[in-house]
Amino acid sequence: MGEWLLVLPAWFKVGVSFLGILLLNRFGLTLGLSILLSSIVLSVWSGAGMAGLYFQLDNFVLPENYLLPVVILSLLFLVEVLGKTGRMERTMGALRGMFKSKKTLFAGLPALIGMLPMPGGALFSAPLVASVDENDELPVAEKAAINYWFRHIWEYWWPMYPGVILAVRFSGLSFTKYMLLQFPLTIVSLLGGYFFILRKGTATDSAIKLALNSKREDVFSALGPILLLVLTTIMGSSVLSGSGVSKTVSSLLAMLVGIILAITISLRGKRRAFAQSAGIFRQRNLWLLLLLIISVQIFSAVLKCPLGNAGNNIVAGMRDEFVSAGIPVFLIIIMVPFISGLVTGIAFGFVGASFPIVFAIIGPDPATGVVAAATVLAYSSGYMGMMLSPLHVCFAVTCEYFGTRMVSVYRYLAGPSLLIFLTGLILAGLYLTFL
Repeated sequence: MGEWLLVLPAWFKVGVSFLGILLLNRFGLTLGLSILLSSIVLSVWSGAGMAGLYFQLDNFVLPENYLLPVVILSLLFLVEVLGKTGRMERTMGALRGMFKSKKTLFAGLPALIGMLPMPGGALFSAPLVASVDENDELPVAEKAAINYWFRHIWEYWWPMYPGVILAVRFSGLSFTKYMLLQFPLTIVSLLGGYFFILRKGTATDSAIKLALNSKREDVFSALGPILLLVLTTIMGSSVLSGSGVSKTVSSLLAMLVGIILAITISLRGKRRAFAQSAGIFRQRNLWLLLLLIISVQIFSAVLKCPLGNAGNNIVAGMRDEFVSAGIPVFLIIIMVPFISGLVTGIAFGFVGASFPIVFAIIGPDPATGVVAAATVLAYSSGYMGMMLSPLHVCFAVTCEYFGTRMVSVYRYLAGPSLLIFLTGLILAGLYLTFL
């Protein structure tokens, strides 16, 4: 009776499953549960059966899959440690004492907070941005745009972000190579933020109230452990991958070592802060994030699961259908992440929902240039959707704090967001040509 459902095109099955994720999430279900339920439906619909279940279980016990949740949970614990030990507060105080230019502080303070992947972290940096404009010279919509935009300039490549870790996982690139490929987007993000947001401001430089008892060396109170983590990740992943360990596993292992070292240094002389920081594991949102990570891995396994005697998976079938229909692959790589970013409003969400599709579409064992081009194009597209999404928590709390409407802030965000997308297109062309 329902046999006609099984013979529907692969693109229709994947598209409906993807739409199901977005709709379930839109109507109140958590993103993790939305992806999990859609994964189950797609697995049954594709005809994988029990073989599909076994494939998913085998896929999850791979080191690159079970290490991912451990790394992300450890990373969030480090963020909590930096806050509970007062290291972040001391670093912020020292920076305010060092820089007198208001534009430098406007961009620098939220950018520094942006090095820590805190949900709704823009609310933490919003008071700092407001304090720089002591005389209320700037429109509130502009201050909201400054806080929101510069808070996210690192999210393309900074290894402390779960979305970046997941992007490295799906791309198969080493952390070092991924960071080098994505780093130009941060430079363009800074330039875009300056020309489209900061340059419009009329606030004049004046004496900034300094934090009491701040010292220059306090800059490294929080930055020291963070830089140690980054350096350990870069060097460790290079050493491990050179010894035969896969790029993804070596990157995750190196990062885990870096996190442990950073936590150890941060807690030195602050034993009570360990118990206080451990309170994060009692927070519901942390375990919802863990569910999201596992659900994304299940969704990815469903897309890769061999079907039938030919051994092709559902995405291979979808790719063949697109080729037959004459739809360019690069349009799919742009639209799927953009829609994901717009609807989920979070980097981990758009990467988790779209990257399995993107990298399955480009086929097995693609050339380095193809991987690099797909990565930067998909990420820049998803990032543009994320930054323009009204569902982005940082966007919502920033507008709420400054008492402005989102529509008023969009006129500041449109220019730099479009610039990022265009840069992604240009970089994708360069990587495809020269790598």
